[in-house]
This record gives sequence, structure tokens and C-alpha cells, in this order.
Amino acid sequence: MKFKRPIYRILFFAAWIAVLGGIATLVIAANGKTKSRTCKGVTVSINGDGETLYVQKGDVLKTIEHTAKGPVVNKHFGDLNLGALERTLEANPWIRDAEIYLDTKDVLHVSVWERQPIARVFNTAGASFYIDSSGFQLPLLETYSVRLPVVTGFTSDKRFNAKDSITLRGLKDVVAAIVKDSFWNAQIGQIDITPERKFELVPVIGSHIIKLGYGEDVEKKLNNLMIFYKQVLPKAGLAKYSTLDVQFEGQVVAVRKGPTSVVDSIQLQKNIEELMKRKAAEEEPDDALPAIPWVKAQPTTINDSLTEPPLEPTTTENNPSTADRPGQQKSNPAKNQIQKPSPQKPPKKPIKKQTLKPKAVMPAKSRNEY
Repeated sequence: MKFKRPIYRILFFAAWIAVLGGIATLVIAANGKTKSRTCKGVTVSINGDGETLYVQKGDVLKTIEHTAKGPVVNKHFGDLNLGALERTLEANPWIRDAEIYLDTKDVLHVSVWERQPIARVFNTAGASFYIDSSGFQLPLLETYSVRLPVVTGFTSDKRFNAKDSITLRGLKDVVAAIVKDSFWNAQIGQIDITPERKFELVPVIGSHIIKLGYGEDVEKKLNNLMIFYKQVLPKAGLAKYSTLDVQFEGQVVAVRKGPTSVVDSIQLQKNIEELMKRKAAEEEPDDALPAIPWVKAQPTTINDSLTEPPLEPTTTENNPSTADRPGQQKSNPAKNQIQKPSPQKPPKKPIKKQTLKPKAVMPAKSRNEY
């Protein structure tokens, strides 16, 4: 029995070697037979997550024929490099994965999985492109325009940094919540990314801005906004609000439209000028007073040595001859009033007038002397 064990082992390994050799022979024979076979047809299938297909079958066939340097049908399979064909198809940014194989009926099967765009981006540099859920940038299609939410304010870098990755995940959630609901998909026309990496929604109907905040709990925020739409806006209208802020939990902060800060500053300046005018008008009588205080005329304070004595008024007692003339009685008081200084007017400086009387007499004597 001790001598039989090595023999069994040798026989066991010999059997496995024979099996493996047979399999290898069959594979080589099959491969040689396959290379000698010719392609009888090509089948292209395009798989996508959405209803719209962005990769066309004709473009896939053109790419395969360009790589194979001619039509594939009636061509030997030995002349086709299936791996090279797959790599060429995957070089298309719209194709995420490609698989090519042959069936027993000599038909070449081409399966393509395309990328699904979620938004159209206009970056800070002015370029436009699509992005998929993984953040991969997709070029614009020449023959087809995809209707997707428009995103503005995104970074212009080709490679995303850590902040861009967080923003991209938030953008994915925002777009998914919008596209999921038919109302928001039709209502929201633009998604703006602020410098603080927050999201603002621009609706198609209405001139207000929806401040969404970060891309967290987007569905709850949109549900709160929907309640506001149903309960408040039918009474007040969409045109009365400039901003609807839903970034706070369980709240919708609505800001009504009003005068801008520029208008308020102008009105404030006008109010200040009006107050200054009123204050100046109130202070004007005091400011208009002369430096010398107003002194009413006092006839009794005039120097008697320099002035003539005032004339005594003529009355019927002093002049009895005028008593019998009624017409003169009315005129005499008026004449007598002329000599009296008016108490409401300032004095006419009688000192200078009295000093001029002798000067008016002196020149007459001087002319006689000459």
C-alpha cells in the first residue's frame, strides 16, 4: 500500500494535464476557425438611463468602420481587433462603456452604454457644456439640443477640486429633485451657483428669485415652497415678491418688491435738504438783524443846543382867528404833525442837519469877497 500512493498521485496529475491540454487544443482550434470566419452582420444596441438617446447608431458604425479601415461585413474576424474597437468607442465622451463580441451565427454585436447629462453649464469663463451625474464634462451636440436645467456660475477649471465635488453632489441632488417633479421641471429654468457655493433658482414664470441654499433636503424645501405657492400666491400674486428664501428649515421668507436702496438714499437726501431749509427759514429773522440794535426815535434825547426848539402846535386857543374857518380846522393838525418826528422811523441824525445851516450861509459871503 505504501508503494501504490505515489502511483495514484502520478496518475491524478497526468489526468489533469491531459484535460487542460485538451481544453487548450479546443480553444486554439476554435480560435483558428473563428479567425477564418467572415462577419455576416453587425448589431448595435445603445443603452441609456433616460428616454432620450444621445448616441446614434450611425455614428457608432462609422467609428467602427473607421477603426477597421473599411466595412465590417464580409470581413474576416481575424482582421478585426475587438479590443481596439472597444477603446475607440469609449474615447467618445458621450459613451461610458462599450462591449463587442461575436455570436455563433457570425454576427458582430456592439453594445454601448451612454452617459446621461443632468444639466447644461455656463461656467465663469463663458464656455458651455453638459455634465453627467459623476461630474464628467460632455461637449455640446451638433445636431441635437438637450432641454435641461441651465446652471450658471460654475467653476471654469477643467478638473474639479474638493469644493467643486461637494458643489457637484449638491447640484446633482438639486437637479434630481427638479427633474423628478413635473411642475418644478417646467417652472425652473435656471440654477445659479453663488460665490458661497449656494444655489438660487430662477423660475420661468415670475420675476422672483428662489434662494435654495446648499444642496441639502432639496425635496423638503421645494415642498414648503409649493405650499407657499398654493396658499399665499393666489391672494398676493407672483409679481409682488422679489425673493423667496427656503434655505431655513420649515420656513419660507418672502421679500416684497419695493424701492431700491438708491431711491431710498435720494429720498433721504431730499428730506435732509427740506429740514435744512426749514431750519434756515426759522433762523432767518435773527440772522437778518443789523449789528447795531434798532433804536426808536426819542425827541426828548436830542441835544437842545444844536437843534431848534420844536414848534408848538397851533390850536384854536393859540390862534382864535382860525376857529371860524371849518376848512382850516382839518388841515391844521396835519401840518402840525409834520414837525413831529415819527416814533417808528430811526432818527435822521439832526446833528448833521443843524451843522449844515451855517455852512449854507458862509459861501455867499465868500463870493462877495472875491
